[in-house]
Amino acid sequence: MADEPELASEHQIVSARMSGAASVEASFECLYRLYAPVVAGWLAIRVELPELEDLLQDVWTVFYQRWRTWRQSDELDTPAARPVLSFLYRTVHFATKAHRRARQKHESIDGVDPPDERTCPQRLLQNLIIGRCLELARTHCSAEDVEILVGKLAGVPAREIARAHGISEASVDHRYRNALGRLRRKARSMRSEEVG
Repeated sequence: MADEPELASEHQIVSARMSGAASVEASFECLYRLYAPVVAGWLAIRVELPELEDLLQDVWTVFYQRWRTWRQSDELDTPAARPVLSFLYRTVHFATKAHRRARQKHESIDGVDPPDERTCPQRLLQNLIIGRCLELARTHCSAEDVEILVGKLAGVPAREIARAHGISEASVDHRYRNALGRLRRKARSMRSEEVG
């Protein structure tokens, strides 16, 4: 990727891919770096932490397949248009909806079916999930790691988080992955304690 141009925005990445200035793989990598925190954040408020990684991989796999044959219409060829971000949002929405549907068919807790989306307001459910994730993070991560986790999940660039905390971008990414790993392990352990 050393010969390829530095691409910072979706419009630049898509334009470079459509003109042949960037390969499918290099442009996909740029889009992944740009939108991975956003997609992870969207999933984190929708699913439990142990399920996040699998769904994250599903979303990016679906997008990669679509990206290989991506065609950009003229009306979307503007800096303001974000067709990739829109595609990722729809993919997250449909992937989590399918995941919930499959889980509802195969699980019930103490003989009670999980709440139906029609009877449980989605915003309330998302707020409860966010609250549980943050409570778990505050209990098992340092305050700085919680700030890094929340920042990355909200889509703040690692560069900005690194500057705010006076650490390197690599440290931000490393601490983010470690915090997610700790939370996943804790969530699994809590789940197995509830079952046992």
